[in-house]
Amino acid sequence: MSLRIGQIALHSKDNKTLASFLSELLDMEISFSGEAVRLTSEEFSLVIIEDPDMSPKSSMVIDFFTDSFEELQGLIQKIEFIKYRYRITFVTDEGKVLEEVKIHNVGHLHYFFLSDTDGRRWKFSYRENKTPVVNPFVK
Repeated sequence: MSLRIGQIALHSKDNKTLASFLSELLDMEISFSGEAVRLTSEEFSLVIIEDPDMSPKSSMVIDFFTDSFEELQGLIQKIEFIKYRYRITFVTDEGKVLEEVKIHNVGHLHYFFLSDTDGRRWKFSYRENKTPVVNPFVK
């Protein structure tokens, strides 16, 4: 079986602000679909539905992977540039607010979290290629 992500539907107290933020962050195109805002890229799409009564507490975390550690660091620079405009925050694994980003390292995985304009957590990661284990007794 092969699975692909079709689209991710998000609810937002202010779907246009969230769409602007995500469009800038993820380099996605914005279009309008009825009352919702649609963001598209070659890999996936997001549909953001206006929901004034949405709960700011969400247990869902969306995890994106970069192709290199340098791209992960570049994303941090991009976020630093736009974070004040949208009042977003960097957060710990548990959701506590940080003044600045901290890349966490767990084995070959490097990652950080940030919160969007609705308080939803996003995770950005880079996984190093593991070096194959060499058995010195096998030729």
